[in-house]
Formats: sequence, C-alpha cells, structure tokens
Amino acid sequence: MPWHRFGQSADKSAHSKEAHNLHILKFFPLRYYSRSKKGVLTMVSSARQTITCILVILNAAICIQAQTQTTTEKIATASISGKVTIKGKAAAGVVVVANEPNDGRSWMRGRHRAKTDQTGSYHIANLPAGTYEISAVTPSLVPQNELNSLVIGEGDSIEDVNLSLAPGGVITGKITDSEGQPIIGLSVSVMPSDNQLPMRMGHMMMERLYSPARSTDDRGIYRAFGLPPGKYRVSVGSSGSGVTNSREYYKQTFYPSVTDPAKATVVEVTEGSETNNVDIVLGRPVRTFTVIGRVVDGETGKPLTNIKYGVGQSFEKSVENGTSSGSSSSIGGEVTNTNGEFKLENVTPGRYTVFTVPQEQSDIPSASVTFEVVDHDLTNLLITMSKGASLSGVVVFEGNYEKDAVRITNLQVIALVQRAEHSYGNPPKSAVGQDGAFKVNGVPGGLAHFWISADRADRKEFEIVRVEHNGVPQPDTISVKEGEQVSGIRLIVKYTNLTGTIRGQIKVADDELPPPSQLWLLVWPLDENLERKRTSSIEQPHVDDRGRFVLEGLAAGTYEVTVRLLEPGSNKLSDGTTQRVTVTDDTVSEVTLILKSKPNPD
Repeated sequence: MPWHRFGQSADKSAHSKEAHNLHILKFFPLRYYSRSKKGVLTMVSSARQTITCILVILNAAICIQAQTQTTTEKIATASISGKVTIKGKAAAGVVVVANEPNDGRSWMRGRHRAKTDQTGSYHIANLPAGTYEISAVTPSLVPQNELNSLVIGEGDSIEDVNLSLAPGGVITGKITDSEGQPIIGLSVSVMPSDNQLPMRMGHMMMERLYSPARSTDDRGIYRAFGLPPGKYRVSVGSSGSGVTNSREYYKQTFYPSVTDPAKATVVEVTEGSETNNVDIVLGRPVRTFTVIGRVVDGETGKPLTNIKYGVGQSFEKSVENGTSSGSSSSIGGEVTNTNGEFKLENVTPGRYTVFTVPQEQSDIPSASVTFEVVDHDLTNLLITMSKGASLSGVVVFEGNYEKDAVRITNLQVIALVQRAEHSYGNPPKSAVGQDGAFKVNGVPGGLAHFWISADRADRKEFEIVRVEHNGVPQPDTISVKEGEQVSGIRLIVKYTNLTGTIRGQIKVADDELPPPSQLWLLVWPLDENLERKRTSSIEQPHVDDRGRFVLEGLAAGTYEVTVRLLEPGSNKLSDGTTQRVTVTDDTVSEVTLILKSKPNPD
C-alpha cells in the first residue's frame, strides 16, 4: 500500500521556541524505508542527538550605529572566489557550490557553482544578494573548519573564501541474521552520539550524515565513508511503529548487537581513520499485523464509499533534558471500498489513528478512530462521520484599506479548532469573496480560532485584530457545538507590507570575530507597548563568517536585536548587546553591534 509521509508537528512551549531561535539544534526522528534480504521494505527509524546549552542572560554593553536607505531590486552582480586545498595541497577539479540555506535544492545540484583549476582556485560569479553556504562537493572528504557562510550584497566581490579539506573517516561492518546469514539491502544508520560535530555543518554534511543510502551489499557488508571526526552509534532496524511494506521487520539493534541504546558501543572516528568489523547480529524478525474497519454515516448508519483516509501517530521521544512530543501522519491514494471498509496491512505494534480526509468545502469534518496494535490483527473498527458546524460572516479591513481589498488574491479564512486529542488532516477553510463574505463548512465542535491566509507573493501580511459575533467583541476563540450553524461573524483584519529589511554587522571589542556558531543572535518584533510579541513568524537570522546578517520581508515596526557570545565548550555567555531598531516600508535599517570580548565568569 503506497503510503507517503507528508508532515510532522511538534508541541513547543514558549521557552522551546526561544531556545530554537538561539541556535539550539534539535534533530528530529527521520524515518525511511530499507530493503531486507527477502526483498521487502522495512521502515528504519533513527533519533538525532539534541545539542543543548544553559543560557546565562546578563545585561548588555552596546554601541550601535543605525541608518536607513532605500531598497533596490536584487541584481546578480556579486562574486565569490577562493582556493580549495586537501591536506594543504591545491585540489584541482573540485566542484564548489554556493547554496542559499533555505533554497530547498540538494547541495549537489546547487544553482551557483564552479570547478577549481590546477591551482585549486575557483570563482563563482553572477550571484544575487543573499546568504550563502559555500561547500565543496567531495563525498569522501570533510571540511577541516566550520562551514563557510556569507551574507553578500549587490556588487560584492569577496575573495579568499578558502576551503580546507581532509579525508573523512570510515566505519564498515557486516549485518547478519540470527542464523548467521547476510541481510542484503538493509539500510544502516550511522548517527552522531555526542556534541563533537561542528555546530554548523550545512546542508551538504547534513544530507550525507542523515541519508538512508548506506545499505548492505550481497555479503551483508556496509561501508559508511566521508564521516567527519566525532563519535557515532551504528544501528539497523526500526526504532518505532509504523505501516511498512513487509509482513516482518527487524527491531532496532545497535552495535554490538544490543537493542538498548544505552548499551550501544560508541565508535570514534578520526581524520582518515577506518574502523572495521562493526558487525551487528539481528534477532528474529518481528511480525506485523492487519487492521480493518468501516466508515459509516452518523445519521443512517450506512457505509460511506470512496472516502479518502490517512494514518496518524502520536509519539514521545526521550531527549537529553526531558521529552519531546508530537505527531506524524501520512496519506496515500486509498479510499474506502463499496462496503465502506478501510484496510491497513503490515502494521507494526504501536498506537495509531485512522482519520478521514474531507473534500474541499465539504460540510462533513474529518472523523477518526484511535487504536493500539499489540500482538494480533484488529477488525471491526468504526469511524462515524456526521455533518459538522459552519461559521459564516464577513472580513472587514481596518482603516482605509477596504478599496485595496478587492485586489487581494487567494484570501482564505481558516478555522483552527482546539481539541483534546491530536488532530490530523487539514483544517476547514473558506475562500473570501470580493464582498468579504466567507463560510467555513465542516467545522468540528470545540473552540474555533480564526486565521487569515493569503498569497504572500504580493508581500503582505494579514492579521486579525478583532473578532465580533453579532456586533459583540469576542475573545480569541468562538465556541461552536457539533452541527451548529454560526453566522454574523465579523473578522476585522489589517495588513502590512513586508518590504522592510534589517542588515547588521557584529563586532567584538578589541578582539577578532569568533566563528558564527559562538554568536547567539535573536530578533523579536515589539508591540505598541515595546513588549515582545508572543508569536512571530520571524526566522532566526543567519550570521556569516564576517559577522554580517540580513533579515528581509519585515513589516514596519520596532524590533529588538540581541547578540551574545558563547565561550567554546561551556555555557558561559558574554554580556549581551541589545538594541531596538525601527523598520519602515521599502527601507534597509543598518545596525552595528559591538560585543565584549570575554564571557562573564559567572
């Protein structure tokens, strides 16, 4: 059954959001499918380590210079050049790529690239302004220093962006079953076990480390190469539950053939090293099961045919300083048959939710059933679908924007309903007519929170400033009962241009600039009371090797910019530097932040 994973969400507190913005890297579970000796697919799951630091927050000393200038259209006039060496010697014929961190393309297919000449020199021209990671495409070699990153402006000609490479390490071994027979085509996970790896590895190294491409050959032998120095745990098999393509799967087993991660032997990799005989013997395959159920009409009890459905899971993973929880879900092309039946095959033990996927503008919301697979097949599960509530009203623009509203395309009202259990599938929504009218059908009972969505190509951001029901102002949510028809809703909306930019330079007083991984930068929008807004879609600014950063697509307003310096190998931070920056439409606000050179001893 062709299931495809399409999304994952994780519950985050306000504290965890701020920690994320402070460059605390979190590696989430990565699931993929591998092939066993029988030619069937087995889901492999691996958890990435969590890198955490305890932040000591102190008051700041600051020196900031600010000015604004008019933004202009980006033109591809910049260039980057440098040399590539391997163990100090010029490396000819090496491909160097300049990728934007959020480009979404594979590092091997970067749009901007060049090849080194006989002297090891490269030159990448015709670059538009932006932020770039500079990497060499060398699968068996690893960088000897941290990732080269640059924030460049129009017309910049940046030289001496040099890359120093060295041979990566190798881990190799054999995977066999309990009878000593090799297991063919099984993916092997080689994951960092500590915080030894560089804080900023870039897309190239991340793709290499977390790729499922390492598989056993016809002898059951695997070879993981191009590993940066560090400590690793090697494992095969599945660490969790899921729907697979096999009647059997292998439980996750670590080197040396243990299922308890705490008992796994750590393999240390050094520059150019090769560690052999990292062998794993797997236990007997674990059986999977079948789950069968029906989808019926809540009023008539009759089976509902051609209803699309998906599978969801809740999970909780232990991490270094606690647990993280969330959910994952997947939707295939399967629909209920003429008897309203759905069928899941090859289900591993675990807790699941099967949910229906309503069609657009359907008046029937998603329904679900939650169950647990232990040691036998399940049948006679029942999902009952009933007509949902509707929420209708009008969108009204605040101020003098109503004339502009007719030019807004793809404006939608989304109703997010708070429920005790995990919700799967897309929330109900409605297009907004040119008269501002909307009607959201198929709303489940609960507390409904409204959200405005629009095509961001016009560089506008929408915000609901007030909700009214029959002329009475409402709190953030509206309570709606199952099947209730709620009308008379007014959503008062404002929109702002997203054309402001903050461009900054970080310096350290009387000292050299440290690597970007030691710079902790945070930008917060402030409200009218100059307090931090509780929620924000602002991404963490990227700081390059020269201490520069750019944050584009900002709404006009006041922002707080903070930077701190982290001492390597500790949790000590320098006195922070904080400044409020005013952003206006179609301008660049430039700031220079100067840090003290030494972290506070406390």
